[in-house]
Amino acid sequence: MKTTLSILLAGLFLATACTQQPAETIKETTTEETMELSPVSDFKDGISPEKALEYRREYRTKDFLVNGDLGTYSFLNLPEFYQTATVYRGAGQVAMLEKEVDESLLNTMTDTDLGKMPLKDLLKDEQARIQGVLVIHDGKIVLEEYPGMRELDQHCWASSAKQLLGLTVHILEEEGLIDLEKSVTHYIPEYNSSDWKKVKVKDLLHHTSGMDYVETNANFMNPEHPLAVWTANSLASRFEESKKSAFDIIKDVKSYIEPGVKYDYASPNTQILGFIIERVTGEKYEDVISERIWTQVGMESDGHYVLSAQGEPLSAGAFSSRLRDFGRFALLYTPSWDKVADTQIVSDTYWEKVYDNSLADALKRGVETDKSKYFKDGQSHATYQWDLVFDDGDLFKAGRYGQGIYVSPETNTVVVYFSSVYMNEVYFPGFARQLVQQHYR
Repeated sequence: MKTTLSILLAGLFLATACTQQPAETIKETTTEETMELSPVSDFKDGISPEKALEYRREYRTKDFLVNGDLGTYSFLNLPEFYQTATVYRGAGQVAMLEKEVDESLLNTMTDTDLGKMPLKDLLKDEQARIQGVLVIHDGKIVLEEYPGMRELDQHCWASSAKQLLGLTVHILEEEGLIDLEKSVTHYIPEYNSSDWKKVKVKDLLHHTSGMDYVETNANFMNPEHPLAVWTANSLASRFEESKKSAFDIIKDVKSYIEPGVKYDYASPNTQILGFIIERVTGEKYEDVISERIWTQVGMESDGHYVLSAQGEPLSAGAFSSRLRDFGRFALLYTPSWDKVADTQIVSDTYWEKVYDNSLADALKRGVETDKSKYFKDGQSHATYQWDLVFDDGDLFKAGRYGQGIYVSPETNTVVVYFSSVYMNEVYFPGFARQLVQQHYR
């Protein structure tokens, strides 16, 4: 597969920031290149020792964003490229899921950037670069496909992992450790600017902080913007220099609008919540996730959070696990939660908060959040780190490069998937909702 690109792209700013090159170097190195991408099926069969060694030596942060072959391999092998913190599964038995495959699900008609096609064709499309899809209905696996990874591989969730944090914030709120109405400064006194004093914990949780690190392409492309600087330093690989911590970079960010007005998706919001979780518990972030969630579910394996070059857990999304464990996590939001856990982790009070649609107007005012092309019905609001809550009660969270978790409590169905979309240029989140609508409603 050939893809022509200009290397004035989201990713080159990372090479610039991480190697401390002057900004003008970007213009000097802007060229047209042709990149050959290996089919994702090549990664399903495993990589030779020689090729793996080549990837390990050549990987740089820009490869995480460009997501060519190096990025695809890194998504399956995060601990080879970054320091990681372990989220332990505990000593309990694995929650084995009954399998009752429904081949008709492969005929689900999907409407994507690549056009309308049945799911079976989307799974084969080399632009979608889907590596794994899992559908669980009524607590049984009804579809499990691995076009581009091995069953035991651990894949990066990207921003889908924000749901681990969103649920944890709710749990700590119920424990009385977090008050959503308190300011960020209350929990992190070092963030003592007038701007931060106005931002409440709930503004971070719902992506309405109003801080100037909104996740837009323009901000990613500007190497001097706080979002670009934060990303570059946080994801610096072992061969690159990181001069500032994520904590210090975010501390200096200014507001651009009052909190609570607009839904502006921004991973730094999630990162700060991770810092707050550590402050209120006195525990490492990964241990909190392990104790409150991962050890409470019959997971197959440990999970791993990437650590920044400064040693901070990247709670905003650099987490990896097996696909089935992703599915087990998703089941916690359905009536079949007891198939994987002994106690109800997603409490009834969680649903009261998540289904509160008072943030509907904030979503409509948001920057680059129009998903009507992919979800043509029932979009309501965004809350608790979910990208969308639908009028029928379904929930969706996307991850960059084609990761996703779709939960339908009413139909007792979950869809989780991993992909490795080159340059994040193809988007196909609607297929999960279309599958639920066509087969279970």
